[in-house]
Order: sequence, then structure tokens, then C-alpha cells
Amino acid sequence: MKDKEKKKEFLENAPKWVMGINSIDEIAYGTEYLKQFPMLCVNDKLFDVDGEVDMKYVSYRISQDILPYVRNNLSNRVKSLIEAIKLLCYNSELPLDEFRIHLQNGTLDVDGTFTEKKYFCRNRLNVEYKEFIGEAYYPEKFLTFLYDLLEPEDVETLQEYLGYCLIPSTRGQKMMFIVGNGGEGKSRIGVVLQSIFGKNMLTGSFQRIENDRFFRYNLQDKLLMVDDDMQMNALMSTGYIKNLITAETPVDVEAKGEQSYQAKLYSRFLCFGNGSPKALYDKTDGFARRLIILTTKPKSENRIDDPFIADKFIAEKEKIFRWMYDGLKRLIDRKFRFTISNKTKLNISEALSDNCNINEFLSDCDIVSFNTDFRVTGAELYSSYSVWCGDNALTALKRDTFISWLKTNQKKLGICYDSNILDDRGNRVRGFKGIKTNRKTTCVKGV
Repeated sequence: MKDKEKKKEFLENAPKWVMGINSIDEIAYGTEYLKQFPMLCVNDKLFDVDGEVDMKYVSYRISQDILPYVRNNLSNRVKSLIEAIKLLCYNSELPLDEFRIHLQNGTLDVDGTFTEKKYFCRNRLNVEYKEFIGEAYYPEKFLTFLYDLLEPEDVETLQEYLGYCLIPSTRGQKMMFIVGNGGEGKSRIGVVLQSIFGKNMLTGSFQRIENDRFFRYNLQDKLLMVDDDMQMNALMSTGYIKNLITAETPVDVEAKGEQSYQAKLYSRFLCFGNGSPKALYDKTDGFARRLIILTTKPKSENRIDDPFIADKFIAEKEKIFRWMYDGLKRLIDRKFRFTISNKTKLNISEALSDNCNINEFLSDCDIVSFNTDFRVTGAELYSSYSVWCGDNALTALKRDTFISWLKTNQKKLGICYDSNILDDRGNRVRGFKGIKTNRKTTCVKGV
């Protein structure tokens, strides 16, 4: 009898959602949980005012609530309660406001209006908004490092790009690469960004965006993806990357073992490496025009590396945030057009040339001439191009890629593809009007 009385007393003092040992009222528990911890469920993810919720911590908290009242199948009961909570707080969408920044102590609009009120959001940064007087809010140590690393105009570009990453927007339609020979400390920028963005930043391999169809699932609700040691092998394809950089509509994402679905991705890309990105088959301007490539200054022989430099940057993170915010305001004033120095323009031009050497071939006046009266067969032009590549220790593109590129860019080049060009034997073959090669070559086998 005593055991029954103790059991009865135990259940009488239990929460209302306990129906008996091993019996939990899921609706009552979920309702009570959401009163204590308000959340919304969007795309099967839980969000509170601080952004996406850590599901492992939710599971732990639920397990501690029900542990005294269950005797078995704890993990399954926790999963069942989580699913009930998701159904009770389901929301079709969590609106994105690309002109509002969510901070630890409130909300900052891009027009400078700050309020301590917090709203449900996808992204809350790991910094507080602080009032500083005059120029005192600028991060002295971080800026000293940047001006040693980059040219002053490129520091402005970096400021605008990092500010651009504060909001969930792809209007800038750019990705940034910081390239050096190694040892400059450029990846320290990524460490301080991790402290500022917290769980809103993803570190990973830039190559996986194209090579791993499941990786794009990880970009959901991330403001920034950083690759601190970019691989130098050429990208086999660039379609997904170009799509994500300019994404204004939902794209397809897929998790392992689950049906793919449409999601709005707005993650921006910041990569550190020892060379510019290259595409194996994409020889169009579409890839290059999305690039911002900053090159670092040579490392000073007299510089003494500070192993604690990242810690000093993190200590300035509120000031670094304000510096980034100023860059965002300037970028918005410029209609999302970045400040691009002549050096950076040259970097982009060189990257385009490295990616596609056809432009360099066509600009060689000793080899190629342009005039509305000129004609050349496709075979003869490609042969000349192949010889030119050999003379300049470059790898010639495949014939089909070469011809396709010329056809795509014929209007810009002032040439015209034609299937009635006379060859040396008087046969009508495919070729181009408005261009000729200045030296005779033997046609490459197979052309």
C-alpha cells in the first residue's frame, strides 16, 4: 500500500502533462514548453529570437524534463515530443528583412535606428551594438593589420564586402578571394569573423559547393561561408556557384536520405588561398564578373608574428562590427556597387585570362587581325591558336570549346560565324567573317 500511495502522491505532484508512469501528454507538454521557450518551426527547423535553435540542446532539455516520469525508450519519447512541438509552432515562412541586423542586445536597421527590442529571426550576430564617440569606435589593431596586409583601396573593398555579409541579401552579386603567397596571416580574418557571426557562419571547402550536392543544404540560414585554405584545382563546373551568388529566388537543396526542396539561400563566400579560382570548362565572363580578388602585400622580412593576434582582434569585435556596418552603409549608398581598385580590376582581368587564354590569343596582333573583309575557316583559326598556345607554354582548349566561345562572343568581337567560308581547296566550310590569322599553319589532326 505504501508503494501505491507514494506513486499516487508522486503523480499528483507531477506536471499536468504527466498522465502516468511512461505516459506523457504530448500536446500539453509541447504547449507548456512553447510558453516557456517561444519558438517557430520553419522548414523543419526551430527558431527563437536568437536565430536557429540547437536541436541537441532542445533534446537534452526535454530529456531532463521527462526523465523522472519514464522508465524506457527515453530517446524515442524525446523525438516524439520534438515532432509535437514542431507541429504546434509550425510557420510557413520566417520573413527575411535584408535591411535589419539582429544583435545580442537588440536590432539595428541600416539607416542607423537601434532598438533593444528583439524579433524572431534566422540570424542573430554574436556582438552587441555599442555607442562610441567620434572615431574611437574604429578597431585600431585590426585596421593596422589590414593596412599592412592590403592596399588602402582594397581595405575599403573588404570593409564593404564584410558589411555586405551582415544582411541576408545577394544584391551585390559578388564573391571575394584574398590571395597571397602564404604566411601573411590573412586567414586570421576568418577567426575574428567566426567570433562575430557565430553559428551564422560556415567554414568549409569552396569546391564542395559544386562537387557535393548535399553540401548546399549546410548553407541554409548562413550569412557567410569561409574557406581559409582554398584548393587550387580547377572547378569542374560553376553553375551552382554562379546561381548562389546571384540567388534571388529559392534554389533546390537536399539532405542525405531526404527529399530535396526549395530554400532561399543568401550565404556569401570569402576564400583565402595562394591563387585565383579557376574553372575547367566555364570560359565565359559570367564566372569572372562575379569575382572580387584582393592580393596581399609581400610579407615584411622584419615582421614578427604574434601568436595572439586573433585574440586581440576578437577583443575589438564590437568595434570591428561598427567598421563593417559603415562599409555596408557606403555599399547601399552606392547601390550595391563595390569599390574596386585598379589593382583589383587587373587581378580579375588576369584571372579571366588564366581561365580562358582565347582573349590573349586574339589580342596578339602578330597572329590575328580583324577587318570586315577578312575570312577564316574554323580549322585554320584553331590550328593557329594551338600553335600559339604551344609557343607560349599554355594549354590549348579543346576545339569545340574554342569554337563555341568564339560563337558566344562574336558580337562583342565584331566577327560573325558563317558556314560558307571558302577554304584553300575551294570548299565551303564553317568559319568566321571579320577575322583572319596572319600565319599559315598545318591543321591540327582531327579538325
